[in-house]
Amino acid sequence: MERENDMQEPLKILLILTGGTIGTVVSGDGLRRIPGPEETEEPLLLQVLRDRYPEIKTKFTIRTPYQVLSEHMTMGHMEKLAACLREELSPEKQSCYDGVFITHGSDTLAFTAAFLGELMQGCPLPVFLLAAQRPLEDPESNGPENVRAALLLTATIRGAVKQGAARCHAPVYVPYRNSDGIMYLHWAEELRQCEPGTDDFFSSHMGDVRENVGENAGKKAEEKNAEEKKAEEKKAEKTEPWMVPGVTFQNDVLLLHPYVGINYDHISLEHVRAVVHTLYHSSTAPKELVGFLDRCREAGVVCYILPCEPENCHYETTWELILHGAIPVSGMTEEQAYIRLMMRKTI
Repeated sequence: MERENDMQEPLKILLILTGGTIGTVVSGDGLRRIPGPEETEEPLLLQVLRDRYPEIKTKFTIRTPYQVLSEHMTMGHMEKLAACLREELSPEKQSCYDGVFITHGSDTLAFTAAFLGELMQGCPLPVFLLAAQRPLEDPESNGPENVRAALLLTATIRGAVKQGAARCHAPVYVPYRNSDGIMYLHWAEELRQCEPGTDDFFSSHMGDVRENVGENAGKKAEEKNAEEKKAEEKKAEKTEPWMVPGVTFQNDVLLLHPYVGINYDHISLEHVRAVVHTLYHSSTAPKELVGFLDRCREAGVVCYILPCEPENCHYETTWELILHGAIPVSGMTEEQAYIRLMMRKTI
């Protein structure tokens, strides 16, 4: 079959290493750490893939803009990642790759996923953000399976494109096996953070990866082929070559969460441009938030509350927040709202 033959051609992958558990080793004291450049001739990830999945032919181009445990992520790191992508995915280099793999830690995965979902819109290549709940040398690690899923998805996308399917224009995904044993596929911009004490990720439209590879994906592609191809051709008539846009962050957005006893008087609005304030599950918050909203309005600071669908709000508490200037947001994760504002986009 054509798809089977396509797998015989090595997948050309731009692999960007940024650290995280998927890139750690375990020291003699049992603690996880980022290995030094002198400790291995090649990333452990490549060794594991070669040993476990020798049938998948790959050709990796490796770049390492930085290596950190993801709890240490900063906006500066995101800017470095964007610069690396801009360099390696210039218009003349895009044809060198079938896909882009970016390793990352799980602690702040949802924030970087939201960032990449915004940054890479329109990219002609699939981009996969890859993490693991345990180091790769641990036999219980889901890292190798997550990477294998990304490779199979890349092969499927490459095969579909060769058959005339249009490329996706919001192409950042997170394949991740949860503790239930199912390998889920997430749209990066919808990914939510893990709950404390768990290693599972969730998103609004998460689905089983098996529904997106092989014949199933082929049938889905064929159903949408004609319509997508026509839209792609129309865009191509006047579209300039795609490039990774420039981005500069300014640390002037607050992300706040409600809790019992919160004292808004302790929260300074100096040098703050906007606030993202999450709500309880019933779209409510402490009454003290009203006074904070008045302070925001006086300081010219915009405050967004989420998740909040006014037509589904049943408590006067929520309406009072809106009357005092809070802007309700729905259909967006807190990570996406925060990152969009940090990128100076509208929400």
